[in-house]
Amino acid sequence: MSKYASLLFSPEEYHEIGPFRFPVYHDLVPGEAKGIEALSRKQSKSTFRSIKLAQRIAKDKGITTKEAIELLSSTSENDQEILYDYAGELEELQRDSVGAVEQQVAFVTLFMQYRGEAKLPRSKDWQKLSDWTEADTEAIPTRLMEQIFELLTWERDGWPAPEGNESEEEEPEFSPPPSKY
Repeated sequence: MSKYASLLFSPEEYHEIGPFRFPVYHDLVPGEAKGIEALSRKQSKSTFRSIKLAQRIAKDKGITTKEAIELLSSTSENDQEILYDYAGELEELQRDSVGAVEQQVAFVTLFMQYRGEAKLPRSKDWQKLSDWTEADTEAIPTRLMEQIFELLTWERDGWPAPEGNESEEEEPEFSPPPSKY
């Protein structure tokens, strides 16, 4: 974050995950949102290209687009002909697509650059990790990366309700005093 961020964001709470801590804002900062949007846009392009290919297959084979999508995701031997007929396009789609893990690595890297802090060896103070790279993210344990990704989604989409508080202020059930009759 910029040197002026402390004017706008003075975190009152932090969330710790493993050796890292993250300021909690209950929202994304605009730079995080912009980065996530750019990464998501790349995935959307791939999805639209897949749909266009399915539409072309549907037209060529005289089937519905839904059936073509099912053929593309099928692993049945009967449907392998589609793979041969459209191998070039499928290879290009595969090459340009963004996998779930690849997207998670990119999101976590972005989040670490904006919010990640750690106590580095021989340091008493928490240090910002603005120089964090994808290689750094790829080197941490998967479970740790998943926990950081979960924190990012809580900041973006809203935090889960604390355990035991499933509903807002449940009123105690009223029971009349026992009658004497």
